[in-house]
Amino acid sequence: MEDASKVASEHYENFPVGSLLLQSNLRPHVHRIYAFARTADDLADEARDLAGLLAWRRGLEDALTGRGRPPELLRDLASTIREFALPEALFFDLLDAFQQDLTQDRYEDADQLMAYCRKSADPIGRLLLHLHDRTQAENLPLSDRICTALQILNHAQDIKDDYVTRNRIYLPQDLMDRHRVKEADLGADRTSAGLRACLASWGDFVRDSFAQGWPLTRRLEGRFALELKAILQGAALVLDRMQRSGFRVLERRPRIHKSDAPELLLRSLLQPWPPRSIAGPRRRANS
Repeated sequence: MEDASKVASEHYENFPVGSLLLQSNLRPHVHRIYAFARTADDLADEARDLAGLLAWRRGLEDALTGRGRPPELLRDLASTIREFALPEALFFDLLDAFQQDLTQDRYEDADQLMAYCRKSADPIGRLLLHLHDRTQAENLPLSDRICTALQILNHAQDIKDDYVTRNRIYLPQDLMDRHRVKEADLGADRTSAGLRACLASWGDFVRDSFAQGWPLTRRLEGRFALELKAILQGAALVLDRMQRSGFRVLERRPRIHKSDAPELLLRSLLQPWPPRSIAGPRRRANS
């Protein structure tokens, strides 16, 4: 079993995962949460291994109840859960979402997709709030808006790979119908006008959700607030690059690079207001 911190450092992510911005005593616990979710996600996305995913669930149950000898990562995670009184249900919500990825590959409308995001994305933010003892009632919905928007942004980046590699489409069918987008358009070499319009709609949703969630950065303190600002700055950069390309994500996947890190850190330290691509006017896909 890979070390939790190694899993966190070796997988590409748009956004910091228990980065050096967090206080050092909490970093290993964030890495355990991430490694747990990353392993389950890989079982669902890369291996398409339902039996393996169910075994991972049983391993967590065993670690929490002291039965058998589950993998070391799960034993360590159970220790974190007990130490910080983390809600066990949030971990099983994540597992439910990964299992859903193996049984559902199309979404009829936004309501279905939002229900999926409530289990696939929102638990991570809530777990981090619990870990930092910042679970005031006002914070939870702000965290949920941010986490759901991060998930939708990731779906927009990976729309071609999800379709070609996994035959999975997160873009709701009713939105595709509205812009006359066919499934085959998702695997094309060029992003059609209709698909760009769909992604522009998603971009509006992401921007609005980030703007609604931004006040959470002022409700947190110290390194945790800085980490959240860095996450939002990175996401805003991806969204900005997506918009500047006219949402042509099939030609080139928008992402952040290591060379962007100094500027993102500087913005996180010095910019108390939302980035322009979050707070500014909406920008539609070019015709």
